[in-house]
Amino acid sequence: MLLFYDRLKSLVVDSHKSFNQIERELGYPRNALANYRLGKEPSAKRLAEIADYFDVTTEYLLGKGDDYNYKKAQLLFEYLSQEKKQNLLNYIEARLDEVTRFEQERVSLNVEQFVHKDADTWVFQPSDKIVRFPRQELPDDYDVIFELVNEALQPAIPSMNGDLVFIKFTEKPLKEGILSFSLEANQLAKLVTNDDRVLYLSYLGTDDAEASEELSGKVVKVYRSQEVLS
Repeated sequence: MLLFYDRLKSLVVDSHKSFNQIERELGYPRNALANYRLGKEPSAKRLAEIADYFDVTTEYLLGKGDDYNYKKAQLLFEYLSQEKKQNLLNYIEARLDEVTRFEQERVSLNVEQFVHKDADTWVFQPSDKIVRFPRQELPDDYDVIFELVNEALQPAIPSMNGDLVFIKFTEKPLKEGILSFSLEANQLAKLVTNDDRVLYLSYLGTDDAEASEELSGKVVKVYRSQEVLS
C-alpha cells in the first residue's frame, strides 16, 4: 500500500508545482508538506484541506483507493496550451466518430436456411442468401449461421421466422456426420451432415445425460430478426 507521502508527491509532480509553492497557497509553514516524507500522516483537518486542494478523496491520499486517473488526465489537459487542447479535442471527436461508424457498420454474411417441416424438424434448403448484419452484434466466434424459416422451433417459443442462429462447433462430427449442440437448458438439437453439407436440423427436448455428453457444438447466440435485421 502506498504511503500518504507517496501519493502526495505524485500529486505535486502532476501539478507541475513545487512543495513550497503549494505550501504557500495553502498557508502552511515551509516544509510542512515535504516533512511528511518521514512517514507521518497529517491531521484529519489538514488531510481534508490537502484532498480538497488536489480535488481527490482522503481515501486516495491515504493509499486506500486508486480513483485518480481521471484527475491526472484533467491536470495534464489543463497544462496544455489552448491550441494543443483544441487539437486533442478534435482528435478525440474524430476517434469517437470513427468508433460510432464502425459499430453501426453492417457486414455481409452468408447464411444457411432451414425450413420448418413438422413439430421438431427443420430441413436444409440450399440458399445463396446474404444478410447485412450489424458488426457490433456479431458473436466473438462462430462456425456457421442458420436462418430459420417459418414456424417456431417449439410451440412455447414465439415465431422465430427469419431469426439467425450462430453456432460454434467444439469438435468433429460424431456418428456418421451427426452433430449435437445445446439449444437451451435440457434441450438438444441435432445436425445431420453429408459430404460436409448440412442436411437437416432436428430439435430434441431431453435432459438425457448420455445425450448431453455427445455435444459437439453450442448455440453462441440467437438474433431475433425483428430486432436486429430491421
